[in-house]
This record gives sequence, structure tokens and C-alpha cells, in this order.
Amino acid sequence: MTWQIRQMWATLLKAGLVEGRQPVDTGTLDSPWYVKALLAFSGWLAALFFLGFLGIAFSFILRSTVVNFFIGTMMIGGAFFMFHFQKNEFLEHLSLAASLAGQVLVATAIFKLFDYSENGAWLTMSLLQATLAVLMPSFVHRVFSSFFAMCAFSMALSSMGISFMVSGIALLLASLCWLNEFSLPQQMEKIRAIGYGLVLALIPLKGSALFGSNSQPWRHSQAPSLLWIEPWMGEVLIALVTLYVVRSLLQRYDQTIPEPLPVIALLGTFLLCIISMEMHGITVGVVIILLGFSGSNRRLLGLGILSLLFYASYYYYLLDTTLLNKSLSLLIIGLVMFVFRWLMRYSLPVKKAAQHA
Repeated sequence: MTWQIRQMWATLLKAGLVEGRQPVDTGTLDSPWYVKALLAFSGWLAALFFLGFLGIAFSFILRSTVVNFFIGTMMIGGAFFMFHFQKNEFLEHLSLAASLAGQVLVATAIFKLFDYSENGAWLTMSLLQATLAVLMPSFVHRVFSSFFAMCAFSMALSSMGISFMVSGIALLLASLCWLNEFSLPQQMEKIRAIGYGLVLALIPLKGSALFGSNSQPWRHSQAPSLLWIEPWMGEVLIALVTLYVVRSLLQRYDQTIPEPLPVIALLGTFLLCIISMEMHGITVGVVIILLGFSGSNRRLLGLGILSLLFYASYYYYLLDTTLLNKSLSLLIIGLVMFVFRWLMRYSLPVKKAAQHA
């Protein structure tokens, strides 16, 4: 087996696909998924019992804002060192549970410090979670932190009366992460974790914005919005991000504007954004699918497909529009996408020999 690995490395080295010496095999094997699941369950169970004991035994102490902040910070710091020095599924999930509990204590102290003022408290929580997403040496913790950071930022915008801007901002940040995941190889794991957290936050945030007018009035604060910001600007921002993603993908494959393919792609994207302006969420699902497909990421591609089906289903069962109008809108979008796919297919610079192959 060692001889086969050496021969394979020599072949790759000769082809110019790799550089340097052959990596040393450490002999470490990854645990099966059921072992990881059992260790994760054990870690969370142990953490819950431990935190429950602390909560019951020292409930009179935890009423103080300073004590809450101090203990929460110590728990987050302890989780950081456990993440950094221990590579074990049980300790990882134990550290994750301890960190989340510490964040709850810190959040309680922050809200008491701001006298439950929503703007300052939610912005501070968003900044805290963003910092943890960058610093914590754990993939799962970074996903959680980036998810909670975007949710806290959404609540801050909602308290300002501009909650309709959060989907466009989340889509922009997620697009920047997934478009640049290969630009910094040493930071790839961190970028992917933050990207997953932003996408996982974007999908429910956009969904809650769709249902907000009926089932979630608490998301729409009574605070007056800024005079120069209107609700339609949220959809315009999503459209601009969609055009930016398509343009960036075209540049990645050296497609310049004078050529027919990028012109057709950008024109089709623009028409899709205009037509789907009243069908909220369609462009969000399309962008997630594009990001997943461009990076050969099946998980991200699956999230995009599920989100697109969810947003399309919501629009189809919306009671504010007649069934005939909804059917016509979906039909027009489908026809536009088919037409531009046909145009792009015949504008590809593919040689005949490659087509026969």
C-alpha cells in the first residue's frame, strides 16, 4: 500500500498537480458517524447536568450583572482553550455547550447593562458572536456563532424599522464567503464555517420576513424607519447581489463582457430579478444554488434547492394574489429561464471535437 501511495504521488508530481514532498501519514483514523453522535449526545448531556447543578446551587449569585458577565466570559474562555488543545468529539461538544451557556449569561448581562434597549444590546450581541465566529477554533462553533450573529443583527435592524434590509445584507456576506473560499487556503475551513452559518441564517430570516406580516408581527418594530430607506430597497439589494455573484462567476472563467455568453447571462439574471421582484425569495434560492454549483458543494446546493422550493411554494399558496396571477408569474419565470438556458447553450465556445467526445 505504501508503494502504491508513493507511485501515485510521483505521478501527480510529474503531472504538475502537486508540489513538494509527500505528506506524512499520521495514521489517525476518523471516527464513524454513530460514534460521533454518541459522543456528542454524551457531551451535551454532561454539560446540561453540570449547568443545571450550577444554576440551582448558585442561583442567588447569578442575579448580579457583573457575576453573570464574569462567569459567562470565563466559560467562553475555558471553551476556547478546550477547543484549542483538545481534539475529541466528547470534549468538543462539551465545550460547545459550555460556550453557549456562557453566551447566555453574557447576553443577560449585556441586556441588563443596556437597560433592555434593543438597538445597543442586539448590536453588541451581533459583534460578540461575529468575534467568536472568527476566533473560536471549532467548525461547529463558528457555524453557530455566525448564525447567531446574523440573527442578532436582524433583530437590531428590526428594532430600527429596517428589517427588510437584513436578507440582502446576509446574502451579500454569504456570497463574499463562498466566492472567496479558495482565495485563502489556510483560512478555508473558517470561511466555509462562517458561510454555512450565514446561509443557514439567511433562509429562515427571509422566510420569517415573508410570513412576518401575518404570523410574526414582533419582527416589525413600531419604530419609524429612516426617511431615505424604503421596503423595496431590500429586494433591490438582493438583485444587485445576484448580479454581482453572476458577474464574479463569469470573471472566474475568463468571460468578458463583449462576448455573447456573459451578456446573455447578465441579461437573463437582470430579467429574472425584475420578474421575481414580487416573488420574494426566488432570487435568494437561485444565488445559493449558483454558489453551491460553482464550488461543487453538494450541501450548499441542497440548501439552495430546498430554499427555492420553499419560497416558490410559499408564493403559490399566498392568499394575497389570485391563483391565475401566481400561475402566470411562475410560467413566465420558467419560460425566461428556459429561453436563456437555450441561448447560453448555443453561445458556449465549445469545439466540435469536444461535443463529440
